[in-house]
Amino acid sequence: MDEAGTARSVVASREPSDPNRELWWAHTGGGGGNFGIVTRYWFRSPGARGTDPASLLPPAPASILTFRVGWSWDELDERAFARLLRNHGEWCERNAGADAPGAKLFSILFLNRRQAGKVELRGLSTAGPDAERLCHEHLDALNQGVGAACTRQLETSTWLRFALNPFPELFRAPGAENASFKMKDAFLRRRFTDRQIEVAHHFLTRTDVDVPGGMLGLATYGGKVNTVAPDATASAQRDSILTTSCNAGWMDPSEAERNLGWVRALYRELFADTGGVPAPGEASDGAFINHPDADLADPRWNTSGVPWHTLYYKDNYPRLQRVKARWDPRDVFRHALSVRLP
Repeated sequence: MDEAGTARSVVASREPSDPNRELWWAHTGGGGGNFGIVTRYWFRSPGARGTDPASLLPPAPASILTFRVGWSWDELDERAFARLLRNHGEWCERNAGADAPGAKLFSILFLNRRQAGKVELRGLSTAGPDAERLCHEHLDALNQGVGAACTRQLETSTWLRFALNPFPELFRAPGAENASFKMKDAFLRRRFTDRQIEVAHHFLTRTDVDVPGGMLGLATYGGKVNTVAPDATASAQRDSILTTSCNAGWMDPSEAERNLGWVRALYRELFADTGGVPAPGEASDGAFINHPDADLADPRWNTSGVPWHTLYYKDNYPRLQRVKARWDPRDVFRHALSVRLP
C-alpha cells in the first residue's frame, strides 16, 4: 500500500535483479502481517532449472522413522531429571552441525508437569536404513546414567503419510481447538545450566499451583539452518543448538491468570541472569517471531535493556524497517510486535 493508501499486487523474488527483492527478503522470517497480505507462494530450490515441478524442489525422503519415548515421573527424582536434561543438552551441543551424526534426526523433549504423569520425547529421522540406529543412539545417549526405564515406540512410514497426519496425539488433541495458550520461547546456544535445570524441576513439580497444561519443551536445532549467514534472510539466529518453549494451556477463562502467572514466572526465572529474557549472548540468542510474545516488549517482564525487536531480529531490524517504510508507509499492517516505521 502506497502513501496515498492505494493497494496493489506485486511479485517479489530472490533474484538479485528483481527491484522488489527486499520485499522477498523481508518475508524470509519477518513477514508476519508487517508489510501486506501474501496471496501466493512459489517455491524453487537454489540452482533448480526448468518448469517441471518435480525437479524444482528437493526429493522427499523415501521413508520417515518416528519415535515416541516416555519416562514415568515416579521414576524421575531430581537427580535423574537433571541427568536427563544434561544428557539431552550435551547431545545437542555435539550434533548441531550440518555434518554431525545426528543431523538427520529431530526430536522434542516434552517436560510435562509432574501431575501429567510422564516426561515424553517425540522425534523423527529421515536417514533411511540408518534411521533406526540413529534413533537408538540418540535415546541411549539421553538415558545414560539416568537410572529410569523408558518406553520406546518406533514406526516407519512413507513421507506422505506422515506429512498428512504428523503426530496426531499432539496436533489433533480433542478439545484443543477451544483452548487458550501462552507460549514463550527462546533460541539456545548452550544447554541449560545446572541452575536452569533446578528452576525447571521446581516449576514442573510445584504442588502449590494447579497448572495441568504447563510444560517446558526442548527441541533439537541446527544442521543446515546453521550454515546460512545471519543476514542472508530476515531470520538472524544461525548458530543455535536448541529451541525451548515454556507453555501453558487452559480451557476455562477463569484459569487464565493462574496459568499466565506460572508460565511467565518460569520463563523469567530460566533467564534471570539476562533480565528475564533470552538476550543474545554466549548462552542464548533471542526468540522466535513465529511464537510472538508481547511480554518481551513489556518492561515488567523484560528488564534486560534489550528491545523486543533485537530479541527477534537482531541486526536485521533496521533493514526490515526500511522495507516497512517502502511498502507500508501508512503503517496499515500493525500489531503489538509489528515492525515499526523508522
